[in-house]
Amino acid sequence: MKQEKKSIAVIGREDFTLGFKLAGIQKIFDTENYEKKIQDLVKRDDIGIVVAEQRDLDQLPSHVEQRVTGSVDPVVVPLSEEAEAMGLQDKIQKVIGIDLS
Repeated sequence: MKQEKKSIAVIGREDFTLGFKLAGIQKIFDTENYEKKIQDLVKRDDIGIVVAEQRDLDQLPSHVEQRVTGSVDPVVVPLSEEAEAMGLQDKIQKVIGIDLS
C-alpha cells in the first residue's frame, strides 16, 4: 500500500504566517471564519500537520478546541511565545510512535 505524502498547513494572521510562506509552505490560511476553517483543516486527508497560533485556538469554544487540539492525523501544533516543547514532542510521538527524547 502506497502512503500518500501529506502537507503542512498554517493558519493565522499575516504576521504569524509570513515566516512559513518564506519557508515555502504553500497551504496558508487566514483567520477569517477561523472556527470553521480550522475544523475543516483537521478533517482533510492531504494535511499531516496544522500549525496554529495558540491565542487563536484559545478563542475557540472549549468543545471545538478540544477536538482540534486532540487531533492526531493531522496533528495540530499550537505555537506561542511560550510554546511548550514538551507538548509538541508528545504530539509528534503520537503521530510517529517514537519518543524523540
